[in-house]
Amino acid sequence: MGKQDFTFRRHQQGAILVIALMFLLTITLFTISSMRSSNIGLKMAQNEESRVAAVQAAQALADAIVANPASTPVVGTTGFTVCTAGQAGCTRNNLAVNDEILAAAVASNHLAARVERTGTIFRPPPRIVESSIDKFSSASFRVTTTYDRVAEGLGRQQITEGVLVLVPKQ
Repeated sequence: MGKQDFTFRRHQQGAILVIALMFLLTITLFTISSMRSSNIGLKMAQNEESRVAAVQAAQALADAIVANPASTPVVGTTGFTVCTAGQAGCTRNNLAVNDEILAAAVASNHLAARVERTGTIFRPPPRIVESSIDKFSSASFRVTTTYDRVAEGLGRQQITEGVLVLVPKQ
């Protein structure tokens, strides 16, 4: 009887090694899969951060333009366009940006803006403005700002806003 137990143990010793190697292989595969998944999650987070930064930069430029009355000149007719320097298809390329940080981004061609006169030359203001219709007329503009850093892998975003300017009647 003692001899049978001894030979039985001798045959079992290699099976434990194979099972341990299979467990190690399974754990390794699980670890590699986890690392890949976390890398994908990191890339998604970086892309979302770039998208939000692009939207914020374009919106900041749009807000700066709308806040400056000189950016929406009530001159010309429908289609009269004022742009930041370097843009094609504009009536004038002298759209001023007063904020230093935004001006630097415009100078480096990361931000661009275009203000286009839309609609009829002058029209009565809408009723929701709650102004005297006989005292004012209005001019409408389309403000389009573009953030473009695709070359650096940081994305592109374009924002368009409508602006209504009240013009006193003379």
